[in-house]
Amino acid sequence: MTFTWTHLDEPDAPACEALIIAIEQDLGAPVHEIVHKHLRKRRTDPSHAFPRFEVHFDQYLFGHLHIPTEIEDGVPEFAELTIIATVDACWTVLRVPTNGKSIIPIETDIAHDLRGLIRRAQGLVGPDTTTGELLRRLFSIVVNELEQVITNTGRVIDKFSEELSGIDTRDLSRALSDQIPKIRQRAQDVRREVASLGTVIDELAVILEAIVNDDLDLHRTNSDGTLDEIFSNSTEIYLRDTYFRSRRLSVVHDEHLEKLQFVFESIKQLTDADEVISGRFIGAIASIMLLPTFIVGLYGMNFTHMPELDWPLGYSFAGFLIVAVTVFQVWYFRRKRWL
Repeated sequence: MTFTWTHLDEPDAPACEALIIAIEQDLGAPVHEIVHKHLRKRRTDPSHAFPRFEVHFDQYLFGHLHIPTEIEDGVPEFAELTIIATVDACWTVLRVPTNGKSIIPIETDIAHDLRGLIRRAQGLVGPDTTTGELLRRLFSIVVNELEQVITNTGRVIDKFSEELSGIDTRDLSRALSDQIPKIRQRAQDVRREVASLGTVIDELAVILEAIVNDDLDLHRTNSDGTLDEIFSNSTEIYLRDTYFRSRRLSVVHDEHLEKLQFVFESIKQLTDADEVISGRFIGAIASIMLLPTFIVGLYGMNFTHMPELDWPLGYSFAGFLIVAVTVFQVWYFRRKRWL
């Protein structure tokens, strides 16, 4: 039989109903009600994507694949590719989250790239294409996009570290009121995005592992007794490579979380250092004020026998002592960088 692939991008309600009818006519049996619900509208939370891939009634494969729409906007949202596949046919539906103000899909660089890659995959479908080959390409597209996202995320996190290391510690107060809050906010936005990527990457690796281990496949026995399956041995070898790439993504994802933790620890250390510097400054000022005050208080006591009262230069001596003690303390604390 000739392989067919039907792809819908942001379909409306009539197009979804027509797709359901076409799938059930091809299968010769109704699909599960869950498939109906997912095809009619997106049921997964765009902020908490959870890839899945499963066999229904030994008749078709059903699942979702996800990629993030953006990585620095602080809102973890994922485009969703719904897949229904048999040995001879495949149906896919792409849905991208709206921008919150209208029903227009978010057209970020990542989402636009995904649409372009799917169109390119459509152009590669020929008479000899199989469902397994198409699914391999779709898995590869998703992993490629996730690799791009992870790479870009690493650059952003490294930039945070560079900005923090470039802060002048002699002027921490100004940095804490301007530069550091901006870095902290951007790092928090990225951390939310990176945390949401964890489930997508890990579950994708689980799906690929099940496929390459022959735990997830669809078989069909032909009239001549031969057996057809979606994922041939050759396709599974290709997918094994994609599986190892997804495992690597999981490792790099964990490294990014550790780097982000280091960024927040660095911000805390800078904040603590500013508090220490402020405490030292207050202590230095208190000490500078204390000794002159002590001298003034000492000579302000009304005792009868005070040798300095009879000195011709007693008043000048007291003033000189106050100035000398003050100047010495200012010099000392500036040398210690407390001032």
